[in-house]
Amino acid sequence: MMKTAKIAIVAGLVAGMLAGTALAQDKSLNMIVIEGGDTTAMQAVVNAYEAANPGVTINLQPYPFAQFFQVAELRLRSGDAGIDLVYVDAPLLASYASRGFLSPIDAAIDTSSLVTSALEAGKYEGAQYALPINNSAQVLFYNKALFEAAGITAPDGLTAGETATQAEVDELAETKRWTWEQVADAARKLTVQEGGRTTTYGFSVEQFGELYQLQPFGESLGTDVIGPDGYTAKGYLDSEAWTKAATFWSDLYNAWGVSPRSLGYGEGAQLFGNGQLAMFAAGTWNIPILSETDVDFGVAPYPYFEGGKVLTPTGSWYVGVNAASANQAEAMDFAAYLTTNAEGTRIWFDSLQQLPTYKPLLDEISTDASFDAFPQNVFRLGVYDSLNTAKARPVTAAYGQLQDAFRTAFVDIANGVPVADALASAVQKFESAAARVAP
Repeated sequence: MMKTAKIAIVAGLVAGMLAGTALAQDKSLNMIVIEGGDTTAMQAVVNAYEAANPGVTINLQPYPFAQFFQVAELRLRSGDAGIDLVYVDAPLLASYASRGFLSPIDAAIDTSSLVTSALEAGKYEGAQYALPINNSAQVLFYNKALFEAAGITAPDGLTAGETATQAEVDELAETKRWTWEQVADAARKLTVQEGGRTTTYGFSVEQFGELYQLQPFGESLGTDVIGPDGYTAKGYLDSEAWTKAATFWSDLYNAWGVSPRSLGYGEGAQLFGNGQLAMFAAGTWNIPILSETDVDFGVAPYPYFEGGKVLTPTGSWYVGVNAASANQAEAMDFAAYLTTNAEGTRIWFDSLQQLPTYKPLLDEISTDASFDAFPQNVFRLGVYDSLNTAKARPVTAAYGQLQDAFRTAFVDIANGVPVADALASAVQKFESAAARVAP
């Protein structure tokens, strides 16, 4: 009896030691992300990673798009160790890195499989501070039935029932891209009003008033949104080119009434999917959403201004490691799995359908026959633009301040504020705020 008791005691001690060892090996990490499709896609990657790394748990903390930037800023600035992995919007990296919010990426991580330009955008003062999860591509979705009903010829584009090689997509992008003037002309004919209210809008952008989507407007006409020093807006945002671009933006809402005001995130896709919007400038991530609707849609290249240069939005989300995290090695390992691993990048792409920065996957999009048919061939348009027309957002530690000033101005302009007044106010607001963070 005594021997049995001793064995039980020893067994209990051994079990306790083993449990203590397991507990010591277990790691629980937290990552802040954008709620919605991004969270769903990230969770799919997390599930696969956790299955291969049973000692690690990654908890996602999603925030609405409209709140994410403010929340991330506050938590990182406070040195919140409750964040291990950070979802980083490309143009904010300089601001985060300059203030010590992010750890330099482990030099042992092999990044040779990533697109060089995307990798470079994750650097600050020569050091890598974040890894690109994906790139982005903007296109022009159009409702074929609404064009036909209005007797208008739709843009040349990619449509259901047709195939396109990468070479054919390249030709479409190079020779058949619509101008914004053509978009406006068609939008006026496609807009329908009944009983004093608009029942069908001719055109909208997905991200209302956002610099990411509208930067090519003024820059297509020849002037950057801010100067090369990253802190000067005078002579740039209020230039002749940006005044013309902003006037076009104002006319969409005030003179022509072809665009709905103040669309929230996701509302443009909903209107388009309901058949209440004829054209929709938006990201390729809308393809799986719109494919589930009854709308027969086509996809054309992102427009440009007549006589201007073809420029398209680019850049997307990166992953960084919070400098305050106590789980540096584990966080770096997941960041590498998400961005440089064949399994992790494939899961992300399949879940969210955003343009990869993982070169083997990009090569597959360009050459594999599975991408010949619509809508998968739309990603070939993204490949073309990323290599030929994409223009990154400004690299500046004051990007957050620029984004806020720009958004305020373009929302005000859509609501009827005179263009000159709104741009002058944006210049003053940005330069005043930028002066507080300039070196």
